[in-house]
Amino acid sequence: MAKGAWMVRKVSLAMGCLALAVLPSAAQAAAMGYNLQLTVPVFCSVRHQPTGGGIMDHGAVSLGTFREYCNAPGGYELVVTYAPGSLRGATLIAGNDVVVLNGSGQAVLSHTTGPRIRERIIAAIPGENGFDTDRLDLQILPI
Repeated sequence: MAKGAWMVRKVSLAMGCLALAVLPSAAQAAAMGYNLQLTVPVFCSVRHQPTGGGIMDHGAVSLGTFREYCNAPGGYELVVTYAPGSLRGATLIAGNDVVVLNGSGQAVLSHTTGPRIRERIIAAIPGENGFDTDRLDLQILPI
């Protein structure tokens, strides 16, 4: 064998090995990938926007609107707190959710089973003693 032919074979063998090393096989390509993991903290908020307080249907008084946001994967409860002993028999209406207050100082206004963003109108129908407190607090409690 001539010296030049041996050199050509050696170079082509080296190029073939380089191509195998650089180009991954189908099995290698499937095994390669990215494993990206992200942790997002649970964040919930409710913001009330008062409006004029006009009378609505069935004697309900408009309390404005509120925007609720919660990214809790298990959902959340929207809880209203008020002075214990007050608002007995008053009805709160938030969108399609209605709750009659019993004077305990706390009631669950709504319950969701996943994350949600929404804006709703809130209104109240006074109980036997009218509106005998000046404060209602809305809280979102992640589940």
